[in-house]
Amino acid sequence: MGIKDNFSQAMKELVNPKESDQRKEVKDVAAYMNDTADAGQPTMPNPAPQAEYSYQQSSQAMNANTANSGFSQSGSQDMSQRIARDMNEYSEQTSGFAQASETPGNTAAADTAYASPYSNAQPEQPTAPEIPEEPTETTVISKNTTIDGNIRSFADMKIDGSIKGNVETTKNIVINGKVVGDLACDNISMKNSAVQGNIRLKGQAVMANDSMLIGDLSSQVAHLNGKIKGNINASGKLMLDKDSVIIGDIKAGSVAISDGAVINGYITTTYLSKDESANIFPENIALGE
Repeated sequence: MGIKDNFSQAMKELVNPKESDQRKEVKDVAAYMNDTADAGQPTMPNPAPQAEYSYQQSSQAMNANTANSGFSQSGSQDMSQRIARDMNEYSEQTSGFAQASETPGNTAAADTAYASPYSNAQPEQPTAPEIPEEPTETTVISKNTTIDGNIRSFADMKIDGSIKGNVETTKNIVINGKVVGDLACDNISMKNSAVQGNIRLKGQAVMANDSMLIGDLSSQVAHLNGKIKGNINASGKLMLDKDSVIIGDIKAGSVAISDGAVINGYITTTYLSKDESANIFPENIALGE
């Protein structure tokens, strides 16, 4: 056989290997896979498919890799059972939701069936926004302030300074200073103060023992413990404490006078008409009856 014939024969064997050589190659690969699995080394999958690689040999190699990776057959069975159990629970919840939805007017039951079993949180109820209270407006005349003129206001007033003029407001007045002029307000409180003028109130007058009024006082209720040179007219109750000094006439619905109070004037309580007084007192006292 010549060189040309030998070369041709060699090329044919390379292109078309013999069946015995292919089996040997497959056998050697399977042996190599088994040897690698026994040695505890990770195996790399063969990217190129072999011509006659059998299904049993590949299964053996996969079982060997699975055993070496620590994933046991019992573990896979537990995982399968857990997945099956979760699927059953999901199926029961879905069927319960469907039954509740089919029943007319059973919206609450449908919501309950659809609710997640892992959450018991209740939906937050909307709350009305809080409306902040507006601060009370107060007009303050400071201690070292003197005003020459009339004052009108729709707010509370606190007078610590001095005012020469009339003061009028629809709210309350607290006086710790001096006022020369008339005052008109709802309620008044006088402490360590002096007023020369008439005071006309819709509500109550409170006067401490270190206060003075030169003028008339008209109010509904009065609780006085200071000094007043003027007439007092109270449609309700008048209370005079022990340090009060009144020089003037008093007209009131009722009067309560404490021991020590000084009054220089007439006191009239609860005015009576002639008809009312006639019902109380007869014209003559008859004897022998």
